[in-house]
Amino acid sequence: MGAPQGFDRKEVLSRIGTFFLLIGIGLLVFFFLSEAAQQATFEYFCWSLILIVLGFVFRNQYKKATPASGRFSLVKRFTPKSKQDQAKK
Repeated sequence: MGAPQGFDRKEVLSRIGTFFLLIGIGLLVFFFLSEAAQQATFEYFCWSLILIVLGFVFRNQYKKATPASGRFSLVKRFTPKSKQDQAKK
């Protein structure tokens, strides 16, 4: 009884983080609208900051590995190598 095939916990957390970011941005918009109406509701501002921070924390846990495109391979060949890179080889 393991996880379903193709299920990645970090990817799900990343999607939840995106959801929190969108809700936080929406609450921030509501705060600005309430401020423009001169009836500032600071609860919108506080909750939006909390959700935005949580969203960034959740999203940063999942980094997709992107393959190198090879667009700048010619430039990389001609750039001088640092001493640390040469010592590793």
